[in-house]
Amino acid sequence: MSGVTRTYRPVLSRGQTIDVDCHSCCSQCSDDLVTVLEMVAKQEVVKRPFKVTDRLRQIRKGIVAKSLKDLIRKALDKLNYADGCEVYLVLEEDGTEVDDEEYFQSLPDNTRLMLLLDQDIWSPVGPAYSLQDVGFDEIQV
Repeated sequence: MSGVTRTYRPVLSRGQTIDVDCHSCCSQCSDDLVTVLEMVAKQEVVKRPFKVTDRLRQIRKGIVAKSLKDLIRKALDKLNYADGCEVYLVLEEDGTEVDDEEYFQSLPDNTRLMLLLDQDIWSPVGPAYSLQDVGFDEIQV
């Protein structure tokens, strides 16, 4: 490939600057200071499937969501919770609260979750306990 002119383009990392000299670089360069900004590829947001049950374990819905906030919003709608309900999400199997986006993203597809009202306490079987239904002397840790 004789006769083909390759353009020299310096490789820079974030925040590096170069003072461009037209004689040492190429004819396309200017005498201006060049600042290289980091280009972050927009990561594709992947929606993932989850199985969410209501607080009474009577209704289970498959819900596809991209984030914890998205899942809670969709679960409130699909499980017919009243607008403005204060809720939280737990793993159905052991009651571990899912309240962090990073932890949520680490869960495998089709994880079984339970949407509880703010005053509910997870129970291993049957419906969740409510603080008003249970006396504090009955709770064992």
